[in-house]
Formats: sequence, structure tokens, C-alpha cells
Amino acid sequence: MTQTTPRTPATAAPRRAMFLGLFRDIGLSLAAYYGLRAVGASPSVALLGGTVTAGLRIAYVWLRTRRFDGFAAFMLAEFGVGLGFALLTGDARFLVAKESFSTAVAGLIFLASCGFGRPMIWHAAARFQPEARAELDRLWCGSPGFRRTFRMLTIGWGAGMLAEAVARVVVAYTLPVDAAAGLSQLLRFGAMGLLVLWTLATVKRRRASRS
Repeated sequence: MTQTTPRTPATAAPRRAMFLGLFRDIGLSLAAYYGLRAVGASPSVALLGGTVTAGLRIAYVWLRTRRFDGFAAFMLAEFGVGLGFALLTGDARFLVAKESFSTAVAGLIFLASCGFGRPMIWHAAARFQPEARAELDRLWCGSPGFRRTFRMLTIGWGAGMLAEAVARVVVAYTLPVDAAAGLSQLLRFGAMGLLVLWTLATVKRRRASRS
């Protein structure tokens, strides 16, 4: 008889941390943008403020973990690409859209990682669950099904980020700047949330099939 392992606060903690991290990454930058707009800053200055806030958040997480793993490198690369685009022009709509370009680059990185070494979702799992890194190493080396699942998840994230990037560019150039800035971040949050839920459901199904 298969025994079902009850969900405990310890097993739910990584999931809560993942959602909380996504909220902080997006919510802090959005608060910075609208806070600057409320005190009279121009859309360009407010957007730069939101971008810098997001970058400081990423740097803080990286310094706190004391590790420069694959997932952290991806986050730094995404922010660096976005900052480079921001320096090209002061146009407010372009500054809204430039995050979409970095997201598209990130999506391409995810897809490319499937052909070189371990895919980005493996690195993300190792970062969020450092205590399970040895087990992740063992499964990657010894289980073709495990490798196939992680490659599928990485391809799904890459494709999802590319689709999100296209949607946010459309929003940036069709709506007023203030509305576009807010909706762009909501699209990012929604897309990331859906991808996280899909990932958790896929992992749950895989574990159930092994029970």
C-alpha cells in the first residue's frame, strides 16, 4: 500500500519563499515607480527608480546567499541587459518595453541551457533547496526521466518568458505610460505565477507517478 506523506510546514516553506521572493521582486519596484510619480517625478525618472530598486533587490539576494550559481547568474544577466537598454534612450515607453527585451533574452537563455549542461530549472531548484543539492545531483546523473522532466520545465519557462515579453511590448506601445508601467509588472507577476504553479503541478505529478 502506498503511503501518502502529509504536507508539513517544512515542506511548504520553500513554496512560500518562492512566491514571497517573486512578490518582492515585482512589488518593490512597482512601489518605487508609483511613489516617485506621486511626488512629481517624470515617467522616465520613475521608471529608472523602479529599475534600480529591482536591481538592488537582486543584488541583496545574491549577497545574502553567498553563492553565484546558475540561477543567480541568470538574474544578474537579465538585469544587466535591461540596464543597457535603459541607457540607450530616455523615452518613457522604451523604458517600459526594455524589461521585455531582457525577459526575452532570459527566455532564450533558458532554452539554450537545455542543450548545454544542466538546464536553468535545475539550477533554480538547487538554489531554492540547497539541502537537496546532493540528491538533485544524484537524480540528474542517474535518472533519464528526471533529466527529461527538468528539460521540459525549462523549455516551458523559456517559451513562457518569450510570450510574456511580446505581450509587454504590445502593452508598452499601445497604452498610456502610467497604465503600461503598472500592467507590464502585473503581466510579469501573472506569467511568473502561472509558470510556478505549472512547475509545482508537474513536479507533484512526477512524484505521484513514482509512488
